[in-house]
Amino acid sequence: MADRAAYVNQFNCQKIDGVNVELQAGRTGRPFSFDCTTSVKVGDYFNAAKAQLTFSGAGGEVAGMASAFNAEINLPNKIATSGAYTALEINYNFQASTVLQDTSDTPQCLATFKVGGTSGQIDAWEAQTYSGIFAFSGLSAADDEVFDTQAVDSTCTAGLRIFVNGTAYWIMLCTDRGS
Repeated sequence: MADRAAYVNQFNCQKIDGVNVELQAGRTGRPFSFDCTTSVKVGDYFNAAKAQLTFSGAGGEVAGMASAFNAEINLPNKIATSGAYTALEINYNFQASTVLQDTSDTPQCLATFKVGGTSGQIDAWEAQTYSGIFAFSGLSAADDEVFDTQAVDSTCTAGLRIFVNGTAYWIMLCTDRGS
């Protein structure tokens, strides 16, 4: 919209729902899309879309779980006979002439995770017993499952299955961080 202030005021603190019911079998596409193309060098940060959740004031908090972005997929309510299903797809697409810098100050990563705040706040969070980078729930612990519980040795007692180019590998989980 040309008048950004009017747009912000029009939708401020309201829920905006986009609903699409697809009825055409075999169709491909995206019911909703954010697209931005630029042929100029942009500033220190630039996003095609952003999800941000701010808790403000003394009473701002959540009783359960909060997230700035939630990706869910409801799987077919039947025996699925085709397709790959994922709740979040991340693509890192190289164009014909793409060449990226190889310097330590500009790491080129498929995903970047950042923690913000003061070093004291971050240090306090990192020191908590239940702070972490990832949280998995709903996985069943068993041999040869996604969350494998076969001990490799006395400290590496489990692993998570990942796939690299279609081959399964294991990220080992150790009970002793010095292992």
